[in-house]
Amino acid sequence: MSTIESINSVLKNLANAIPGQIDGTVIASTDGFVISDTLTGEEAEEVAAMVATTMGVSKRMSLTLTAGDVEETSIKGENRSVFMYRVGGEGVLAVIAAGDANVGMINLRARSAADKIKAYLADPSTASA
Repeated sequence: MSTIESINSVLKNLANAIPGQIDGTVIASTDGFVISDTLTGEEAEEVAAMVATTMGVSKRMSLTLTAGDVEETSIKGENRSVFMYRVGGEGVLAVIAAGDANVGMINLRARSAADKIKAYLADPSTASA
């Protein structure tokens, strides 16, 4: 199995673990390019760029406040929320969820997914394991 196929499997399992809660996911590189996604159409490229920018701003704020490395950040909207998790130095996992989604369950499952994806991006040979 290729690295992208392994990542796609993690994203699919994440959505299946919380049925009806996750609208889509994006793995964005730190410079805003799509690595993998479950969104449709051109939306993924735009979301990936915004995710990278948001994490960059979060990193700058964290440095200013001497809060340490940014592990995750989120945006809660009226109709949807976006949860972003650092995936090593390589990228960011963004989970787009319904406004009334179970935040605790998303955090629990997404953190685990981010750890798996981090391993695949750091060492692609683990993807075939």
